[in-house]
Amino acid sequence: MKKVDITPEAFDDLEGLKERLDESFGVKKEKEILKAIFTDMKRLARYPQTDIKLFERFGIVTDYKCLYSHKNYVFYRIEDEYIKIIRILDEKRDFLYVLFGIKMTSDESEKYWGE
Repeated sequence: MKKVDITPEAFDDLEGLKERLDESFGVKKEKEILKAIFTDMKRLARYPQTDIKLFERFGIVTDYKCLYSHKNYVFYRIEDEYIKIIRILDEKRDFLYVLFGIKMTSDESEKYWGE
C-alpha cells in the first residue's frame, strides 16, 4: 500500500476549503466534508487507479490523475512509494487554468458576461 503525501499547495487548498466551508455551512458540516475528502484520499493508497485520467478526458498530456470528492477535484500523481496530492480544487474553479494555464473561456465571452 502506498503512502499519501500532500504538497504545500494542496495543503493551502485544504485550508482555504476549510475556511469557505466554515463560513458557508458551519463547523459541523466543514468537519464532515473534510473528513470525507481525507477518507477518499486514504482510499487512493489502496486503490490508486480509481481516477479520472486527464489525458483521456481532456487530451492533456500529463501524469496527473483526478479523484472527484464532495464537489472538489483531488489532483494527484502516482509515484514509487507515494500518492502525491498535487492540488485540491473546488469544482467551480477553472482547474485547467490553475494547473496548466489553459483557459476554458474566451476573452470575448468574459467581456460579454462581465467576468
